[in-house]
Amino acid sequence: MTRSTENGPEGRVGYWAAFGYQNHMIPVEDPRRTGSDLIALCGVMAAPEDVATRDGRPTCSVCAIEVRSGRIDLRS
Repeated sequence: MTRSTENGPEGRVGYWAAFGYQNHMIPVEDPRRTGSDLIALCGVMAAPEDVATRDGRPTCSVCAIEVRSGRIDLRS
């Protein structure tokens, strides 16, 4: 599900989720994931039961930069 551009492989799909103190971008397919824990683009991990939909928490700057770069597509 990747497409090649001058910036490298793109086409990853993800969604915003709230956990910890911030909103993070969770990739739908993540090769780093080995168990049930979810891993944000920035590397922060959370158990699925601790994750909520995006809310009023601040947005993680690392995840936001990845989304703005176009390297990940938002899933509604």
